[in-house]
Amino acid sequence: MEKFKLISTLFISILLIFSGCSVETNTTQSGQIIKTEKQTVTFRNTNTNANFTMIDISFTDGRTSDSIILGEDLLEVPYTTNVKPFRLAMYETSYNTWYEVLKWAEKNGYTIANKGAEGMYGGPGDEKCMNPNGEGAEPKLVEMPVTSLTWRDAMVWCNALSEMQNLKPVYCTDKDFKTPLRDSTGVAVNDLKKYAIKPGEVDNPYVNTNANGFRLPYVREWEYAARKRPDTSAISGRNVSGDDSGAMFSPTAIEEMNEISFPISKIYENYIWWRKNSEGEAKLTASGLDDTTAKLKTLTGNNSIGTYRTHLSGGKLPNHLGFYDMSGNIPEWCFDYNVTYGSKLKFHTMRAFRGGDTANQSDALNQFHSSGNKGGQIVGIKGGGFRIAQNH
Repeated sequence: MEKFKLISTLFISILLIFSGCSVETNTTQSGQIIKTEKQTVTFRNTNTNANFTMIDISFTDGRTSDSIILGEDLLEVPYTTNVKPFRLAMYETSYNTWYEVLKWAEKNGYTIANKGAEGMYGGPGDEKCMNPNGEGAEPKLVEMPVTSLTWRDAMVWCNALSEMQNLKPVYCTDKDFKTPLRDSTGVAVNDLKKYAIKPGEVDNPYVNTNANGFRLPYVREWEYAARKRPDTSAISGRNVSGDDSGAMFSPTAIEEMNEISFPISKIYENYIWWRKNSEGEAKLTASGLDDTTAKLKTLTGNNSIGTYRTHLSGGKLPNHLGFYDMSGNIPEWCFDYNVTYGSKLKFHTMRAFRGGDTANQSDALNQFHSSGNKGGQIVGIKGGGFRIAQNH
């Protein structure tokens, strides 16, 4: 039996290598139930700055899924659901990765409406691209998240990444999953009544749930990655991702009336870039990059970079499962419609938006940056980035 296990493991490793993936050492420790394994996705014959790392989430005790209460402690009516093993990118999708796939996509029959921004700075309504050459320009930085994308752009780009890596695309125009969706152009953002509900159109693709390609995460996966500890317990939905110590904010007047109390964190800014600290500096990121404003100005040639700016990935502490920036930096698109948990509605003009950003403010009544916060954005509005997901 041990010999069979060894052969099986070797065979799986060979498959991953030939599909553009390399496997790092298993990080599971004694007593852990959630197993995390890093897998690097590489691009052949190209700049290694486009490579990215996925964290594979599975279980050591034989279970096939684990439960999580979405919005626990934060929402008045939370929702319990189950999560199967999955893979999620350790960092928010970098502009380097985005740009490499975008170039390939445009040469291979794809139309991606918005070309993406290499980081942003400025307050709400005054956001500007860090790269002085504008959106879609050749990268000037490494590990700066891509932003200024619609949900449509992110979803179709995932198909392009899948095809580029010789994997089966997830989002299709037909129920037999023979034709990948390759165009992110949709109706105008203000034509809400014309948003596509016909299956196979850009706002309502056929989803091949068995495909091995890349995709957007589901809300349940995103929040699982943001809140779970290795022993399967979870931090409160009030907390910033990674912070065990307490909530971002004190109880509201209504909570106090109902005798609801909870600990308040004094260290949450160790895990989050948001409006109150995004002008600060992360001198070195997790991978050793200089994230100071002065350095970014030098590298981009843009001396205007300043207030409320996005940061290179990994400038704050990771959460319990090893993911970075799940609170703050850029908002992240998820696949789900932004409906009430458990809703019977089949369609919506908005898709889920998670994690918060560097420009907007949170408060006790709208904890935009908390790990259990529920938010959404109209699918045709630019403004977010995303984190790459994949089936286990």
